[in-house]
Amino acid sequence: MTITITPFTVGPIYNLRAPLIGDMKEQIKKNHLPTTYWGIFLDDKQVSFVSSKKLAEKTKLWMEKWLKDKL
Repeated sequence: MTITITPFTVGPIYNLRAPLIGDMKEQIKKNHLPTTYWGIFLDDKQVSFVSSKKLAEKTKLWMEKWLKDKL
């Protein structure tokens, strides 16, 4: 299993490049400024997203440790 983090930008002038959870997609469409999120992917499937690179890196480390303990 491979865990990766990837930035993606959403906003009215951008196409949504990753699925968002709940009504987040509608809230972002109302913004006039693009917003960058960090997606966390397990293999090629998005499992989460966060608002900062630092938090994405922490989440990735936590997931790696959790998976290592489970295997």
